[in-house]
Amino acid sequence: MTALRERRVHHATKKASVANPLPNITKSEMSLLALLSELSAPILADPKWTVHIQALKAALYDKEYEKAFGGDDDTFRRVYAARWVPSRAIVYRKVFVEMGLRDLLKAGGDVVCLGGGAGSEVLALGSLLSTPSVTTAPVRITTYDSADWSSVLNTQVAALSAAAPTLNLTLTPLTHDILSLPLPSFPAAPTLITLLFTASELFLQSRPATVALLAHLSQTCPSNTHLLVVESAALALVPVGKDGRTYPMETLLDHALGKTWEIVDEQDKKWYRMPEGAADCYPLKLENTRVLLRLYKKA
Repeated sequence: MTALRERRVHHATKKASVANPLPNITKSEMSLLALLSELSAPILADPKWTVHIQALKAALYDKEYEKAFGGDDDTFRRVYAARWVPSRAIVYRKVFVEMGLRDLLKAGGDVVCLGGGAGSEVLALGSLLSTPSVTTAPVRITTYDSADWSSVLNTQVAALSAAAPTLNLTLTPLTHDILSLPLPSFPAAPTLITLLFTASELFLQSRPATVALLAHLSQTCPSNTHLLVVESAALALVPVGKDGRTYPMETLLDHALGKTWEIVDEQDKKWYRMPEGAADCYPLKLENTRVLLRLYKKA
């Protein structure tokens, strides 16, 4: 649910330290930002861009998510995609490479993006799979989000396919609250499930419902399903109960998933910084992010 992930996330970014040299931007990252620049050009050229972005920020600050992302008019959704998706798409792509998702998806399969409405996950996966010699096997992505992002997502996938004709990627965008079980049209045997910049807000909205969602995944997913959770490190302490006592996100995740999932990889506070040259490839500011991540595998 993209609406859930907005609270405080954009406040969790910092500038890269000059003491840490940045890697040069790769051709794949340049291509991804060029594609995003082209997609964002119409909304950035809107004379009311400044008005739109300020109104969207105000709605997010006030947690008026229906105002921010609901309704038939997709202006705010396109504004959000132009402003915040590029940074996350670059970060997610780096995470996917490091977690070995190229190899995981080389034979194709089903990918489920829980809260993947704005398209950062889809763009990162599409860019990853567009790399020559990675795969031509079909990859089917199903996204679940409480807001209707289908227009934005379909435009993104069309652009990815046009840029890489060999990309064998299909998308099913579903508008559904992921805390409302069961999840419609859920693949019988997903290869990968992503929960990116969403878990903290799910726990804040309803810990019992979030535990129920994770239990549902444990019950329905077959062996060898992979679950990738990425969260802002700034939101990694979650208040639980009326007394406001906080618990580490990883503790809540590990407890909820139990022994049916094994941890393949984990990072608690890792910086992902924009590569050198990225600022020259996109017209808006790109942010660095420090994250907590867990890659699980169903036993």
